[in-house]
Amino acid sequence: MKVSQANRGQAFEDLLNFTNLQYEKAGIALIHKRSTPMKPLRRQGFHFLATFEKKSTVDYDGVYRGQAIYFEAKSTREETRFPLDNIEQHQIEHLEKAEKQGAVCFFLIEFAKSHEVLFVPLSTVRYYLLHAQNGGRKSIPREHFDYYAYAVEKTKRSALDYLVHVDKLIGEGAA
Repeated sequence: MKVSQANRGQAFEDLLNFTNLQYEKAGIALIHKRSTPMKPLRRQGFHFLATFEKKSTVDYDGVYRGQAIYFEAKSTREETRFPLDNIEQHQIEHLEKAEKQGAVCFFLIEFAKSHEVLFVPLSTVRYYLLHAQNGGRKSIPREHFDYYAYAVEKTKRSALDYLVHVDKLIGEGAA
């Protein structure tokens, strides 16, 4: 089955939205998907043609245990690497601003073919982006995630329990 560029990662996004609904219903956290601002151009029957009004910030934000959290969700069909060009500069800038204000910031990266989801701290992504800007690799090798990221698993409280790893960051004082 061929997946269009626009729908790439839709199943991952749906799973995250379901997870966030589970967190909310259980009173654990309040996390929402941010919509990308769109400007309608013209109407065609029951549909509108639209364009992006401005750059989005990040995919998700919310509150957990009194702590602001911001994260970007990315999906790749690559098996051996995560291409850094999947990350926009304005997303990094927004996460860095939020982090300076005390928010916990991270990425959830899905390797779609292997159905793996990884929790990657902002500091890890920042390191690889800086390395790429200085002539290094333009991707993160899959095996590096074994050392610098955490596997996100299903638990009794949610379908994709990434807050387990937020607890680790809060506990380490990395927030």
